[in-house]
Amino acid sequence: MELRRARPKLFWIAFFLVGGLGVMWASQNGWELRLLFIPVGSVALLVAGLLAFLVGVALVASAFRPTPIVLDESGLRLRVAGINRSVPWSSVDAMVLEPHQGPSDGTDAPRLLLVPTADADLGVAAEYRNTVDGRPSVVLLGLDSLADSPDQVIRAFVRYAGRHRFVNGVSGPAMPTEAPGPAPQAE
Repeated sequence: MELRRARPKLFWIAFFLVGGLGVMWASQNGWELRLLFIPVGSVALLVAGLLAFLVGVALVASAFRPTPIVLDESGLRLRVAGINRSVPWSSVDAMVLEPHQGPSDGTDAPRLLLVPTADADLGVAAEYRNTVDGRPSVVLLGLDSLADSPDQVIRAFVRYAGRHRFVNGVSGPAMPTEAPGPAPQAE
C-alpha cells in the first residue's frame, strides 16, 4: 500500500502559472507596478510575475513528488526524513503514531515515527525520543501531509506491521487506542 502525499489544488497551480505569465506579459507591454500611486516601473512588475510563475512551477513539482512511504509484507520503502531506501520489517522495532504537541510548525496533526532496531542502518540517526514510550525514533512525517485519512494509515500499519509492531499513541473518536508494548495476557 502506498501512503500518498496530499497534492496541491489544481486551482492554485493554474492561478500562479497563468497569473505569473499574464503579469510578465503586461510588464512587457507598457504596464507598470504602482504602490500607493507611486510608479515603481515595469521591471518590478516583471519580477512579481516571475515570482508568481515560479510558485506555480514549485506547486507542479510538488504534485509529482514520489510517494513517501510504501508498505508491503516485506517492509517499508521510505523516501522521507532523509531516508531513501527499503527497510525490512526485521530492522523496525516499532512504528509509533504520536500526538504532535510542539508549537513550532503550527499543526496539531499526529506524527508517524519509526523506532529502528539496535542494528538497523537507516542512514540517519534516531535522535528523537518519542513521547509514547520514550524510545529513540526517527520522525517520518505528519499525517496532515498525506492524502490518506488517519484511519487508513492505522489500518495499513496494523495490516502490514502487525499489532505487535504498530503503536497507536493517539486517542480520539476515530482512532482506536492501543497501549504501547506487548499485548496483555488473558488469564
